[in-house]
Amino acid sequence: ENAWNAQSEASLGQKRGWLQLLDSSAATPNMSKIPWDSADGNGKWSKQPNLKCLAVDNTELPPPKAIILDGEPVIGTAANYIGLYRLAEGKLVNGRPCYRHAERPTHWVAYNGTSAWNAQSEASLGQSRGWMQLLDSSCHTPDVSLLSWETADGAGKWDKKPNLKCREADPSTMPPASALVLSGATEAKAQDCLGLYRLIKGYEVNGRPCWRSVRRSDRWIAFNGENAWNAQSEASLGQKRGWLQLLDSSAATPNMSKIPWDSADGNGKWSKQPNLKCLAVDNTELPPPKAIILDGEPVIGTAANYIGLYRLAEGKLVNGRPCYRHAERPTHWVAYNGTSAWNAQSEASLGQSRGWMQLLDSSCHTPDVSLLSWETADGAGKWDKKPNLKCREADPSTMPPASALVLSGATEAKAQDCLGLYRLIKGYEVNGRPCWRSVRRSDRWIAFNGENAWNAQ
Repeated sequence: ENAWNAQSEASLGQKRGWLQLLDSSAATPNMSKIPWDSADGNGKWSKQPNLKCLAVDNTELPPPKAIILDGEPVIGTAANYIGLYRLAEGKLVNGRPCYRHAERPTHWVAYNGTSAWNAQSEASLGQSRGWMQLLDSSCHTPDVSLLSWETADGAGKWDKKPNLKCREADPSTMPPASALVLSGATEAKAQDCLGLYRLIKGYEVNGRPCWRSVRRSDRWIAFNGENAWNAQSEASLGQKRGWLQLLDSSAATPNMSKIPWDSADGNGKWSKQPNLKCLAVDNTELPPPKAIILDGEPVIGTAANYIGLYRLAEGKLVNGRPCYRHAERPTHWVAYNGTSAWNAQSEASLGQSRGWMQLLDSSCHTPDVSLLSWETADGAGKWDKKPNLKCREADPSTMPPASALVLSGATEAKAQDCLGLYRLIKGYEVNGRPCWRSVRRSDRWIAFNGENAWNAQ
């Protein structure tokens, strides 16, 4: 009707607020030369001659947590770059924020350093190449640009797409991050909760995703069901208690919030922790899980032999990444092929681009963190998509005991006497758990003491 207002979301577009600019002729509030008024809370307005509304450079804006590329149909390879992207927090490409596709983690939106933003593969990240481009070097993030995107036709030409735009997206529509990191707390109890947390796929607490500490398995980040995210013990999981709280029930995941965390002082009071950050980090930061499982839907043929539990081959890398050996079929492996995929394959094919199952996701350091589904080979050169076939972290306690263990690294003389290889004594348990005998000294064992510890004895 007659004014611009600074107001709450509940009052959006209504004739109410805390500030008003009585200038309906101004197309945008920064264009007006009329002074603003301020509400006193009692129905009166007072002039604010020093209050300014100015346009500032887009570099002043924090990067949005999520963006979306859409607006009109796109065909060919470029179509794979349509959709939601998550901010890669803490990562810059050519000095500007970058974004990773929510469903296709090898697809990125990044600045090329000279003239354009590109939707491109991970292999081309930051280069002047890709399948979409926004020719606007002035914007710090692509969502603020008023220009349209172009798509590559695959033959060296670009097609203008007047309705194809990039805009900020609702972070709650994003799948949860595979890994979070808590850092910056000063309280002693709060510091005990810091570090990396791994997403527990397929498990929710109070209807929301949850993350378990990599450093301490009894520490979690979970929603309390009412008003806050908490860093808490396993015994308190999902309850309104913990050492840290984020009072933001609107945040679909805690890394999406802009509200500061609070730390408990141990006496029933909370103190603000302005330097405490909860950020999504790349899955390469996570240590490889000790065990994984491939399951989710029925599989037939030879591929069915690759369903099940796998144990981490500790100390062994294939094409620079961890690898896993089947718990029951030791010639069956899950390994990265070095270029494009994780494969469930025979030992003879280890690390090659062949196998009976594949996960086309080169972005994940271990296959359990991928949000994509696996495919199975039909034996005739084709791959069948299996939307419910997934790889996830498994409970190591469900694994059969290792056939051999090795103790190494001790410096004390007595401890050194226990080092070396140990063989599993199959069919024999001590205090209800498996045990291993030294290969070098038959009078040396590794066994559980029945109460609180494993002993080399």
